[in-house]
Amino acid sequence: MSFVTLASLPVKEIFGGTIRGYYAHLDKMTVGEVVLQANTPVPMHNHPHEQVTYVIEGRFEFTVGTETRILEPGVAALIPGGVMHGGKTLTDCRVLDIFVPVLEEYR
Repeated sequence: MSFVTLASLPVKEIFGGTIRGYYAHLDKMTVGEVVLQANTPVPMHNHPHEQVTYVIEGRFEFTVGTETRILEPGVAALIPGGVMHGGKTLTDCRVLDIFVPVLEEYR
């Protein structure tokens, strides 16, 4: 599949269903459009995957390691593998998440 509308894929609920994502996968990468309501916590966590979180809509207070920033449209968080990260949405948000290597548990 060379082209995909992410939001048309089956929804994957993560973090106990508080976050909805629509994920597509290549052999070595996962990409997802993620929808979060205002005041949604994303628990601090880590994983071996490198991750890019790019904000499409909304405002998101986000921490990577020891650095915290307010992410707004056009801003990306670059998250190395194994680094703690998480935060809380300040408004309704839509973000693009990219993981390398592929995130098997999101298939």
